[in-house]
Amino acid sequence: MTMIPRHASPILLLLLSCGLPAAETVIRPEIIPVEEGSIQNAGSGTEIWRGGPGNGESRLVKYAVRVSDYSVNSMIRISWCDHETKEGEYLFAKLDEHFEHCIRYGQKLDIGCFVTSGNHGLKIDDGLCAYPAYVHEALQNSDQKDVKYTSSRGSITRWEPNFENDYFFERYDAILAAFAEYLEGSLTIEEKTVQRKKLVRHIEMRHFGWWGEGAYPKQLVPSNSEYLIRFADAFARHFPDIRLLAPTNGMVYIPATYGTIKDYHFHLLAVRNNVGLFGIFRDNWGWDENLGYVQALFYDSNKFEKDGVNLYELIRDRWKSAPLTGEPLQALPKEGFRPYSHLLDQVTYLHPVVIRNCNVSNGRKSYINPTGYNVFEDPQAIADFHRMYALIGFRYLFTAARIVRQDTDLAISVDWLNIGLTPTYDRWQIRYVIKDDAGKEIWTGNSTLDLRTVFPDENTPPGVVNTDVATTHIDRFSNVPKSGTLALQIVDPDGISPAMALSIKGRTEDGTYLLAQPTEKGAP
Repeated sequence: MTMIPRHASPILLLLLSCGLPAAETVIRPEIIPVEEGSIQNAGSGTEIWRGGPGNGESRLVKYAVRVSDYSVNSMIRISWCDHETKEGEYLFAKLDEHFEHCIRYGQKLDIGCFVTSGNHGLKIDDGLCAYPAYVHEALQNSDQKDVKYTSSRGSITRWEPNFENDYFFERYDAILAAFAEYLEGSLTIEEKTVQRKKLVRHIEMRHFGWWGEGAYPKQLVPSNSEYLIRFADAFARHFPDIRLLAPTNGMVYIPATYGTIKDYHFHLLAVRNNVGLFGIFRDNWGWDENLGYVQALFYDSNKFEKDGVNLYELIRDRWKSAPLTGEPLQALPKEGFRPYSHLLDQVTYLHPVVIRNCNVSNGRKSYINPTGYNVFEDPQAIADFHRMYALIGFRYLFTAARIVRQDTDLAISVDWLNIGLTPTYDRWQIRYVIKDDAGKEIWTGNSTLDLRTVFPDENTPPGVVNTDVATTHIDRFSNVPKSGTLALQIVDPDGISPAMALSIKGRTEDGTYLLAQPTEKGAP
Protein backbone atom coordinates (compact mmCIF):
# COMPACT_ATOMS: atom_id res chain seq x y z
CA MET A 1 0.00 0.00 0.00
CA THR A 2 1.12 3.57 -0.65
CA MET A 3 0.45 6.48 1.69
CA ILE A 4 -0.47 9.57 -0.32
CA PRO A 5 -0.95 13.12 1.12
CA ARG A 6 -4.23 14.64 0.00
CA HIS A 7 -6.19 17.87 0.26
CA ALA A 8 -7.99 18.16 3.57
CA SER A 9 -10.93 15.77 3.92
CA PRO A 10 -14.17 16.58 5.79
CA ILE A 11 -13.02 14.80 8.95
CA LEU A 12 -9.72 16.68 8.91
CA LEU A 13 -11.54 20.00 8.51
CA LEU A 14 -13.84 19.05 11.37
CA LEU A 15 -10.92 18.39 13.69
CA LEU A 16 -9.12 21.54 12.63
CA SER A 17 -12.23 23.55 13.50
CA CYS A 18 -11.58 22.61 17.13
CA GLY A 19 -8.45 24.77 17.06
CA LEU A 20 -5.86 21.99 17.57
CA PRO A 21 -3.27 20.64 15.11
CA ALA A 22 -4.30 17.58 13.11
CA ALA A 23 -2.68 15.50 10.41
CA GLU A 24 -4.12 13.23 7.73
CA THR A 25 -2.79 10.23 5.85
CA VAL A 26 -4.63 8.62 2.93
CA ILE A 27 -4.20 4.97 2.02
CA ARG A 28 -5.09 3.78 -1.49
CA PRO A 29 -4.57 0.00 -1.64
CA GLU A 30 -3.79 -2.03 -4.74
CA ILE A 31 -6.97 -3.85 -5.77
CA ILE A 32 -7.00 -7.53 -6.76
CA PRO A 33 -9.14 -7.84 -9.92
CA VAL A 34 -11.49 -10.78 -10.37
CA GLU A 35 -9.36 -11.98 -13.28
CA GLU A 36 -6.74 -13.04 -10.73
CA GLY A 37 -9.17 -15.46 -9.09
CA SER A 38 -11.37 -16.04 -6.07
CA ILE A 39 -10.95 -14.57 -2.60
CA GLN A 40 -11.41 -17.45 -0.15
CA ASN A 41 -13.65 -16.52 2.76
CA ALA A 42 -15.93 -18.14 5.29
CA GLY A 43 -19.59 -17.88 4.28
CA SER A 44 -18.79 -17.26 0.61
CA GLY A 45 -17.69 -19.10 -2.52
CA THR A 46 -17.11 -22.83 -2.19
CA GLU A 47 -18.36 -25.47 0.21
CA ILE A 48 -17.25 -29.10 0.55
CA TRP A 49 -18.98 -32.27 1.62
CA ARG A 50 -18.26 -33.53 5.12
CA GLY A 51 -15.58 -30.98 6.01
CA GLY A 52 -12.18 -31.83 7.39
CA PRO A 53 -8.77 -31.37 5.77
CA GLY A 54 -10.06 -31.19 2.18
CA ASN A 55 -10.96 -28.64 -0.44
CA GLY A 56 -13.57 -30.35 -2.60
CA GLU A 57 -12.81 -30.42 -6.33
CA SER A 58 -10.10 -27.78 -6.22
CA ARG A 59 -9.67 -27.69 -10.01
CA LEU A 60 -12.97 -25.83 -10.27
CA VAL A 61 -11.57 -22.88 -8.34
CA LYS A 62 -8.66 -20.53 -9.04
CA TYR A 63 -7.68 -18.59 -5.92
CA ALA A 64 -6.13 -15.16 -5.77
CA VAL A 65 -6.14 -15.16 -1.94
CA ARG A 66 -6.57 -17.98 0.54
CA VAL A 67 -7.27 -17.63 4.24
CA SER A 68 -6.76 -21.32 5.05
CA ASP A 69 -5.19 -24.46 3.65
CA TYR A 70 -8.60 -26.08 4.12
CA SER A 71 -12.10 -25.30 3.01
CA VAL A 72 -13.74 -22.91 5.47
CA ASN A 73 -17.29 -23.95 4.51
CA SER A 74 -18.58 -27.47 5.01
CA MET A 75 -21.86 -29.27 4.29
CA ILE A 76 -23.45 -32.49 5.49
CA ARG A 77 -26.80 -34.00 4.58
CA ILE A 78 -28.25 -36.39 7.13
CA SER A 79 -31.10 -38.87 6.89
CA TRP A 80 -33.64 -39.46 9.61
CA CYS A 81 -33.12 -43.24 9.72
CA ASP A 82 -29.40 -42.83 10.45
CA HIS A 83 -30.01 -40.84 13.63
CA GLU A 84 -33.02 -42.50 15.23
CA THR A 85 -33.55 -46.23 15.44
CA LYS A 86 -36.07 -46.97 18.16
CA GLU A 87 -38.54 -44.28 19.12
CA GLY A 88 -36.74 -41.52 21.03
CA GLU A 89 -33.29 -43.16 20.83
CA TYR A 90 -31.09 -40.71 18.94
CA LEU A 91 -27.62 -41.26 17.51
CA PHE A 92 -26.34 -37.72 17.16
CA ALA A 93 -22.94 -38.53 18.68
CA LYS A 94 -21.79 -39.83 15.30
CA LEU A 95 -22.03 -36.24 14.04
CA ASP A 96 -19.38 -35.02 16.48
CA GLU A 97 -16.74 -35.89 13.88
CA HIS A 98 -17.96 -32.98 11.74
CA PHE A 99 -18.06 -30.54 14.64
CA GLU A 100 -14.53 -31.61 15.58
CA HIS A 101 -13.49 -30.81 12.00
CA CYS A 102 -15.03 -27.37 12.40
CA ILE A 103 -12.98 -26.63 15.49
CA ARG A 104 -9.75 -28.06 14.06
CA TYR A 105 -9.99 -26.50 10.61
CA GLY A 106 -11.88 -23.26 11.22
CA GLN A 107 -15.03 -24.41 9.46
CA LYS A 108 -18.75 -23.80 9.86
CA LEU A 109 -21.42 -26.27 8.80
CA ASP A 110 -24.41 -26.19 6.51
CA ILE A 111 -26.56 -29.11 7.73
CA GLY A 112 -29.28 -30.62 5.55
CA CYS A 113 -31.68 -32.32 7.96
CA PHE A 114 -33.50 -34.63 8.14
CA VAL A 115 -33.90 -36.35 4.75
CA THR A 116 -37.00 -38.55 4.45
CA SER A 117 -36.46 -39.72 0.85
CA GLY A 118 -33.14 -40.62 -0.74
CA ASN A 119 -31.11 -43.25 -2.52
CA HIS A 120 -30.04 -44.94 0.68
CA GLY A 121 -31.60 -46.03 3.93
CA LEU A 122 -33.15 -49.09 5.46
CA LYS A 123 -34.00 -51.94 3.10
CA ILE A 124 -37.65 -52.76 3.78
CA ASP A 125 -39.56 -55.09 1.45
CA ASP A 126 -37.25 -54.29 -1.49
CA GLY A 127 -37.57 -50.54 -0.98
CA LEU A 128 -35.21 -48.02 0.59
CA CYS A 129 -36.63 -46.18 3.58
CA ALA A 130 -34.92 -43.00 4.80
CA TYR A 131 -37.02 -42.73 7.98
CA PRO A 132 -36.99 -45.15 10.92
CA ALA A 133 -38.55 -48.60 10.60
CA TYR A 134 -40.84 -47.97 13.58
CA VAL A 135 -42.29 -44.91 11.78
CA HIS A 136 -42.80 -46.96 8.61
CA GLU A 137 -44.61 -49.66 10.58
CA ALA A 138 -46.85 -47.09 12.25
CA LEU A 139 -47.75 -45.55 8.89
CA GLN A 140 -48.53 -48.96 7.41
CA ASN A 141 -50.87 -49.66 10.36
CA SER A 142 -52.72 -46.34 9.90
CA ASP A 143 -55.20 -44.88 7.45
CA GLN A 144 -52.51 -42.53 6.04
CA LYS A 145 -50.01 -45.10 4.82
CA ASP A 146 -46.62 -44.49 3.27
CA VAL A 147 -46.16 -45.82 -0.25
CA LYS A 148 -43.53 -47.56 -2.33
CA TYR A 149 -42.48 -45.65 -5.42
CA THR A 150 -39.95 -46.47 -8.16
CA SER A 151 -38.13 -43.52 -9.65
CA SER A 152 -37.64 -43.42 -13.41
CA ARG A 153 -34.09 -42.12 -12.86
CA GLY A 154 -31.97 -45.11 -11.96
CA SER A 155 -34.99 -47.33 -11.32
CA ILE A 156 -34.63 -46.84 -7.57
CA THR A 157 -37.51 -47.99 -5.37
CA ARG A 158 -38.11 -45.95 -2.22
CA TRP A 159 -40.61 -45.82 0.56
CA GLU A 160 -42.14 -42.35 0.49
CA PRO A 161 -43.74 -40.76 3.57
CA ASN A 162 -47.33 -39.64 3.95
CA PHE A 163 -47.15 -36.03 5.12
CA GLU A 164 -50.83 -36.06 6.09
CA ASN A 165 -50.10 -38.55 8.85
CA ASP A 166 -50.09 -36.83 12.27
CA TYR A 167 -47.83 -39.43 13.84
CA PHE A 168 -45.25 -38.91 11.07
CA PHE A 169 -45.21 -35.19 11.85
CA GLU A 170 -45.07 -35.77 15.62
CA ARG A 171 -42.01 -37.98 15.32
CA TYR A 172 -40.30 -35.60 12.89
CA ASP A 173 -41.02 -32.73 15.27
CA ALA A 174 -39.51 -34.81 18.07
CA ILE A 175 -36.22 -35.42 16.26
CA LEU A 176 -35.93 -31.71 15.48
CA ALA A 177 -36.42 -30.93 19.18
CA ALA A 178 -33.81 -33.52 20.18
CA PHE A 179 -31.35 -32.24 17.58
CA ALA A 180 -31.79 -28.66 18.79
CA GLU A 181 -30.94 -29.83 22.32
CA TYR A 182 -27.85 -31.62 20.96
CA LEU A 183 -26.70 -28.41 19.27
CA GLU A 184 -26.92 -26.54 22.57
CA GLY A 185 -24.11 -28.73 23.90
CA SER A 186 -20.38 -28.08 23.46
CA LEU A 187 -17.27 -29.89 22.28
CA THR A 188 -13.70 -29.45 23.50
CA ILE A 189 -10.86 -30.07 21.04
CA GLU A 190 -7.26 -29.27 21.92
CA GLU A 191 -8.36 -27.15 24.90
CA LYS A 192 -10.80 -25.15 22.77
CA THR A 193 -14.45 -25.45 23.80
CA VAL A 194 -17.16 -24.35 21.39
CA GLN A 195 -20.92 -24.71 21.50
CA ARG A 196 -22.08 -26.82 18.54
CA LYS A 197 -24.73 -24.27 17.58
CA LYS A 198 -22.04 -21.67 16.94
CA LEU A 199 -20.44 -24.00 14.42
CA VAL A 200 -23.62 -24.16 12.32
CA ARG A 201 -24.04 -21.52 9.61
CA HIS A 202 -27.26 -22.88 8.04
CA ILE A 203 -29.79 -25.64 8.48
CA GLU A 204 -31.42 -26.78 5.27
CA MET A 205 -34.95 -28.10 5.67
CA ARG A 206 -34.79 -31.48 3.96
CA HIS A 207 -38.15 -32.92 5.02
CA PHE A 208 -39.96 -32.84 1.65
CA GLY A 209 -39.05 -34.19 -1.79
CA TRP A 210 -36.34 -36.49 -3.06
CA TRP A 211 -33.17 -35.67 -1.12
CA GLY A 212 -35.29 -32.96 0.49
CA GLU A 213 -35.05 -30.75 -2.60
CA GLY A 214 -38.80 -30.03 -2.64
CA ALA A 215 -39.83 -31.89 -5.81
CA TYR A 216 -42.14 -34.91 -5.98
CA PRO A 217 -44.48 -36.46 -8.57
CA LYS A 218 -48.14 -35.58 -8.24
CA GLN A 219 -49.14 -38.76 -6.41
CA LEU A 220 -46.75 -38.01 -3.52
CA VAL A 221 -47.76 -34.38 -2.96
CA PRO A 222 -50.08 -33.69 0.01
CA SER A 223 -53.62 -32.46 -0.63
CA ASN A 224 -53.23 -29.32 1.46
CA SER A 225 -50.49 -26.80 2.28
CA GLU A 226 -51.19 -27.02 6.01
CA TYR A 227 -49.70 -30.52 6.15
CA LEU A 228 -46.34 -29.06 5.10
CA ILE A 229 -46.51 -25.63 6.71
CA ARG A 230 -46.40 -27.28 10.12
CA PHE A 231 -42.99 -28.79 9.23
CA ALA A 232 -41.58 -25.38 8.26
CA ASP A 233 -42.95 -23.84 11.45
CA ALA A 234 -41.38 -26.65 13.48
CA PHE A 235 -37.94 -25.80 12.06
CA ALA A 236 -38.45 -22.14 12.95
CA ARG A 237 -39.59 -23.04 16.46
CA HIS A 238 -36.75 -25.44 17.26
CA PHE A 239 -33.92 -23.45 15.62
CA PRO A 240 -34.78 -19.81 16.37
CA ASP A 241 -31.18 -18.57 16.22
CA ILE A 242 -29.82 -20.50 13.21
CA ARG A 243 -30.35 -19.38 9.62
CA LEU A 244 -32.80 -21.75 7.89
CA LEU A 245 -32.80 -22.54 4.16
CA ALA A 246 -35.82 -23.80 2.21
CA PRO A 247 -35.82 -25.96 -0.95
CA THR A 248 -36.92 -24.43 -4.26
CA ASN A 249 -37.37 -27.34 -6.69
CA GLY A 250 -41.05 -27.76 -5.77
CA MET A 251 -41.78 -24.07 -6.40
CA VAL A 252 -41.98 -24.69 -10.17
CA TYR A 253 -45.19 -23.66 -11.90
CA ILE A 254 -46.87 -27.01 -12.48
CA PRO A 255 -50.36 -26.39 -11.10
CA ALA A 256 -51.52 -29.97 -11.64
CA THR A 257 -48.73 -31.18 -9.34
CA TYR A 258 -48.01 -28.34 -6.92
CA GLY A 259 -51.19 -26.29 -7.04
CA THR A 260 -52.45 -27.85 -3.81
CA ILE A 261 -49.35 -26.68 -1.91
CA LYS A 262 -48.87 -23.24 -3.47
CA ASP A 263 -49.57 -21.60 -0.11
CA TYR A 264 -46.82 -23.71 1.48
CA HIS A 265 -44.23 -22.33 -0.94
CA PHE A 266 -45.34 -18.75 -0.33
CA HIS A 267 -45.16 -19.52 3.39
CA LEU A 268 -41.54 -20.68 3.04
CA LEU A 269 -40.67 -17.29 1.55
CA ALA A 270 -42.52 -15.32 4.22
CA VAL A 271 -41.81 -17.16 7.48
CA ARG A 272 -38.86 -16.09 9.64
CA ASN A 273 -37.06 -16.89 12.87
CA ASN A 274 -34.89 -14.62 15.03
CA VAL A 275 -32.19 -14.57 12.35
CA GLY A 276 -34.55 -13.35 9.66
CA LEU A 277 -36.35 -14.65 6.59
CA PHE A 278 -35.53 -18.16 5.44
CA GLY A 279 -32.85 -18.45 2.79
CA ILE A 280 -33.20 -20.91 -0.09
CA PHE A 281 -31.14 -23.53 -1.86
CA ARG A 282 -31.06 -24.33 -5.55
CA ASP A 283 -29.30 -27.41 -6.87
CA ASN A 284 -28.36 -28.06 -10.51
CA TRP A 285 -26.25 -24.96 -11.11
CA GLY A 286 -24.96 -25.24 -14.66
CA TRP A 287 -28.22 -26.61 -16.07
CA ASP A 288 -29.52 -25.47 -19.44
CA GLU A 289 -31.33 -22.33 -18.29
CA ASN A 290 -33.57 -22.37 -21.37
CA LEU A 291 -35.33 -25.55 -20.27
CA GLY A 292 -39.03 -25.08 -19.70
CA TYR A 293 -38.77 -26.48 -16.15
CA VAL A 294 -36.13 -23.94 -15.19
CA GLN A 295 -38.00 -21.07 -16.84
CA ALA A 296 -41.18 -22.05 -14.95
CA LEU A 297 -39.26 -22.04 -11.67
CA PHE A 298 -36.92 -19.06 -11.56
CA TYR A 299 -38.29 -16.78 -14.26
CA ASP A 300 -41.56 -15.12 -15.21
CA SER A 301 -42.92 -18.34 -16.67
CA ASN A 302 -43.57 -19.20 -13.03
CA LYS A 303 -47.14 -17.90 -12.83
CA PHE A 304 -47.76 -18.76 -9.18
CA GLU A 305 -49.09 -15.59 -7.56
CA LYS A 306 -50.66 -14.72 -4.22
CA ASP A 307 -52.09 -11.40 -3.07
CA GLY A 308 -50.49 -9.65 -6.02
CA VAL A 309 -47.02 -11.07 -5.33
CA ASN A 310 -45.24 -13.30 -7.87
CA LEU A 311 -43.47 -16.37 -6.53
CA TYR A 312 -40.57 -16.13 -8.98
CA GLU A 313 -39.82 -12.56 -7.86
CA LEU A 314 -39.59 -13.69 -4.23
CA ILE A 315 -37.08 -16.35 -5.32
CA ARG A 316 -35.15 -13.98 -7.59
CA ASP A 317 -34.80 -11.33 -4.89
CA ARG A 318 -34.23 -13.59 -1.89
CA TRP A 319 -30.49 -12.80 -1.85
CA LYS A 320 -31.29 -9.26 -0.72
CA SER A 321 -32.47 -10.53 2.66
CA ALA A 322 -31.17 -14.10 3.06
CA PRO A 323 -28.61 -16.45 1.47
CA LEU A 324 -29.04 -18.65 -1.59
CA THR A 325 -26.82 -21.74 -1.82
CA GLY A 326 -26.64 -25.02 -3.76
CA GLU A 327 -24.51 -27.40 -5.77
CA PRO A 328 -23.64 -27.91 -9.46
CA LEU A 329 -25.34 -30.31 -11.83
CA GLN A 330 -23.61 -33.26 -13.42
CA ALA A 331 -24.19 -31.66 -16.82
CA LEU A 332 -23.52 -33.23 -20.20
CA PRO A 333 -23.49 -31.92 -23.78
CA LYS A 334 -26.60 -31.84 -25.91
CA GLU A 335 -27.61 -30.17 -29.13
CA GLY A 336 -27.51 -26.41 -28.67
CA PHE A 337 -26.08 -26.55 -25.16
CA ARG A 338 -22.50 -26.59 -23.93
CA PRO A 339 -22.23 -27.89 -20.33
CA TYR A 340 -22.01 -25.15 -17.70
CA SER A 341 -22.18 -22.40 -20.35
CA HIS A 342 -25.07 -20.75 -18.47
CA LEU A 343 -23.31 -20.61 -15.10
CA LEU A 344 -22.41 -16.93 -15.24
CA ASP A 345 -25.87 -15.86 -16.36
CA GLN A 346 -27.45 -17.98 -13.61
CA VAL A 347 -25.38 -16.58 -10.76
CA THR A 348 -25.68 -13.00 -11.97
CA TYR A 349 -29.47 -13.39 -12.01
CA LEU A 350 -29.98 -15.19 -8.69
CA HIS A 351 -26.94 -13.99 -6.64
CA PRO A 352 -25.87 -17.14 -4.76
CA VAL A 353 -23.45 -16.82 -1.87
CA VAL A 354 -22.11 -20.41 -1.87
CA ILE A 355 -22.05 -23.20 -4.47
CA ARG A 356 -20.40 -26.48 -3.49
CA ASN A 357 -17.37 -27.39 -5.57
CA CYS A 358 -18.34 -31.00 -6.19
CA ASN A 359 -20.96 -33.08 -8.05
CA VAL A 360 -19.71 -32.23 -11.56
CA SER A 361 -19.37 -34.59 -14.53
CA ASN A 362 -15.89 -36.07 -14.17
CA GLY A 363 -15.84 -38.66 -16.97
CA ARG A 364 -17.44 -41.47 -14.99
CA LYS A 365 -20.38 -42.99 -16.88
CA SER A 366 -23.65 -43.36 -15.03
CA TYR A 367 -27.37 -43.02 -15.65
CA ILE A 368 -26.83 -39.30 -14.99
CA ASN A 369 -23.86 -39.02 -17.37
CA PRO A 370 -24.21 -41.83 -19.93
CA THR A 371 -21.70 -40.30 -22.36
CA GLY A 372 -18.91 -39.97 -19.81
CA TYR A 373 -18.48 -36.22 -20.36
CA ASN A 374 -15.55 -34.83 -18.34
CA VAL A 375 -15.64 -31.17 -17.35
CA PHE A 376 -11.90 -31.24 -16.67
CA GLU A 377 -11.27 -31.88 -20.36
CA ASP A 378 -13.36 -28.83 -21.27
CA PRO A 379 -11.20 -25.67 -20.89
CA GLN A 380 -14.09 -23.27 -21.48
CA ALA A 381 -16.22 -24.92 -18.80
CA ILE A 382 -13.36 -24.71 -16.31
CA ALA A 383 -12.85 -21.04 -17.20
CA ASP A 384 -16.55 -20.44 -16.52
CA PHE A 385 -16.24 -22.11 -13.11
CA HIS A 386 -13.16 -20.04 -12.27
CA ARG A 387 -14.95 -16.82 -13.18
CA MET A 388 -18.12 -17.86 -11.37
CA TYR A 389 -16.30 -18.62 -8.12
CA ALA A 390 -14.44 -15.31 -8.38
CA LEU A 391 -17.78 -13.47 -8.47
CA ILE A 392 -20.27 -15.26 -6.23
CA GLY A 393 -20.76 -14.31 -2.63
CA PHE A 394 -19.18 -11.14 -1.30
CA ARG A 395 -15.96 -9.54 -2.45
CA TYR A 396 -15.13 -6.60 -0.20
CA LEU A 397 -12.42 -3.99 -0.58
CA PHE A 398 -11.78 -0.40 0.34
CA THR A 399 -10.65 2.09 -2.23
CA ALA A 400 -9.32 4.66 0.26
CA ALA A 401 -8.77 5.01 3.99
CA ARG A 402 -8.17 8.40 5.59
CA ILE A 403 -6.55 8.47 9.03
CA VAL A 404 -6.69 11.73 10.97
CA ARG A 405 -5.08 12.27 14.37
CA GLN A 406 -5.58 15.14 16.77
CA ASP A 407 -3.50 14.57 19.91
CA THR A 408 -4.81 11.20 21.25
CA ASP A 409 -8.02 11.32 19.19
CA LEU A 410 -8.16 9.24 16.04
CA ALA A 411 -10.66 9.33 13.16
CA ILE A 412 -10.66 6.71 10.42
CA SER A 413 -12.74 7.18 7.28
CA VAL A 414 -12.94 4.19 4.91
CA ASP A 415 -14.55 3.97 1.45
CA TRP A 416 -15.99 0.44 1.18
CA LEU A 417 -17.01 -1.44 -1.95
CA ASN A 418 -18.50 -4.87 -2.55
CA ILE A 419 -17.82 -6.02 -6.12
CA GLY A 420 -19.23 -9.52 -5.58
CA LEU A 421 -22.83 -10.70 -5.95
CA THR A 422 -24.10 -10.71 -2.35
CA PRO A 423 -23.47 -9.15 1.02
CA THR A 424 -22.17 -11.29 3.83
CA TYR A 425 -24.98 -12.79 5.89
CA ASP A 426 -22.74 -13.59 8.87
CA ARG A 427 -21.71 -11.23 11.64
CA TRP A 428 -18.17 -9.92 11.18
CA GLN A 429 -16.37 -7.36 13.31
CA ILE A 430 -14.14 -4.74 11.71
CA ARG A 431 -11.49 -3.93 14.25
CA TYR A 432 -8.59 -1.50 14.23
CA VAL A 433 -5.42 -2.54 16.03
CA ILE A 434 -2.17 -0.84 16.96
CA LYS A 435 0.87 -3.06 17.50
CA ASP A 436 4.17 -2.17 19.08
CA ASP A 437 7.56 -2.92 17.54
CA ALA A 438 7.40 -6.47 18.93
CA GLY A 439 4.08 -7.12 17.20
CA LYS A 440 2.02 -7.03 20.42
CA GLU A 441 -1.40 -5.41 20.30
CA ILE A 442 -1.39 -2.32 22.50
CA TRP A 443 -4.76 -0.91 21.41
CA THR A 444 -7.91 -2.07 19.62
CA GLY A 445 -11.04 -0.26 18.53
CA ASN A 446 -14.13 -1.71 16.84
CA SER A 447 -15.78 -0.11 13.84
CA THR A 448 -19.52 0.54 14.00
CA LEU A 449 -19.95 -0.53 10.36
CA ASP A 450 -21.90 -3.75 9.79
CA LEU A 451 -20.62 -5.27 6.55
CA ARG A 452 -23.97 -7.02 6.11
CA THR A 453 -25.27 -3.63 5.01
CA VAL A 454 -22.67 -3.12 2.26
CA PHE A 455 -24.35 -4.50 -0.86
CA PRO A 456 -23.07 -4.74 -4.42
CA ASP A 457 -24.20 -1.77 -6.49
CA GLU A 458 -27.13 -2.87 -8.65
CA ASN A 459 -26.05 -0.64 -11.54
CA THR A 460 -22.41 -1.77 -11.60
CA PRO A 461 -21.49 -5.10 -13.25
CA PRO A 462 -20.05 -7.67 -10.81
CA GLY A 463 -16.29 -7.50 -10.57
CA VAL A 464 -16.11 -3.84 -11.66
CA VAL A 465 -14.57 -1.28 -9.28
CA ASN A 466 -16.67 1.90 -9.30
CA THR A 467 -15.34 4.30 -6.68
CA ASP A 468 -18.32 6.62 -7.16
CA VAL A 469 -20.64 4.17 -5.37
CA ALA A 470 -18.40 3.42 -2.38
CA THR A 471 -19.90 3.50 1.11
CA THR A 472 -17.93 5.93 3.28
CA HIS A 473 -17.89 5.11 6.98
CA ILE A 474 -16.18 7.13 9.73
CA ASP A 475 -15.12 5.79 13.14
CA ARG A 476 -13.75 8.01 15.91
CA PHE A 477 -11.70 6.94 18.93
CA SER A 478 -10.22 8.66 21.98
CA ASN A 479 -7.19 7.91 24.15
CA VAL A 480 -5.32 6.19 21.31
CA PRO A 481 -1.57 5.51 21.72
CA LYS A 482 0.63 7.78 19.63
CA SER A 483 3.15 5.13 18.66
CA GLY A 484 2.89 1.75 16.96
CA THR A 485 1.55 0.34 13.72
CA LEU A 486 -2.12 0.85 12.83
CA ALA A 487 -3.89 -1.91 10.92
CA LEU A 488 -7.37 -3.14 10.02
CA GLN A 489 -8.65 -6.69 10.61
CA ILE A 490 -12.10 -8.27 10.06
CA VAL A 491 -12.77 -11.14 12.46
CA ASP A 492 -15.44 -13.70 13.26
CA PRO A 493 -16.90 -12.70 16.67
CA ASP A 494 -17.26 -16.42 17.49
CA GLY A 495 -13.53 -16.97 16.94
CA ILE A 496 -14.08 -19.87 14.51
CA SER A 497 -13.61 -18.65 10.94
CA PRO A 498 -10.29 -17.18 9.75
CA ALA A 499 -10.10 -13.40 9.45
CA MET A 500 -11.80 -12.11 6.31
CA ALA A 501 -9.68 -11.51 3.23
CA LEU A 502 -10.32 -8.40 1.15
CA SER A 503 -9.88 -7.99 -2.58
CA ILE A 504 -6.74 -5.89 -2.06
CA LYS A 505 -3.05 -6.58 -1.75
CA GLY A 506 -1.24 -6.40 1.58
CA ARG A 507 -2.87 -9.09 3.72
CA THR A 508 -0.53 -10.26 6.49
CA GLU A 509 -0.27 -13.71 8.00
CA ASP A 510 -2.73 -12.87 10.78
CA GLY A 511 -5.22 -11.33 8.34
CA THR A 512 -4.50 -7.65 8.98
CA TYR A 513 -4.02 -4.81 6.51
CA LEU A 514 -1.54 -2.04 7.32
CA LEU A 515 -3.02 1.46 7.49
CA ALA A 516 -0.45 3.76 9.10
CA GLN A 517 2.25 4.15 11.71
CA PRO A 518 1.40 6.77 14.39
CA THR A 519 4.35 8.72 15.79
CA GLU A 520 5.02 10.88 18.85
CA LYS A 521 4.88 13.95 16.58
CA GLY A 522 1.16 13.50 16.04
CA ALA A 523 1.20 12.28 12.47
CA PRO A 524 -0.72 9.03 12.04
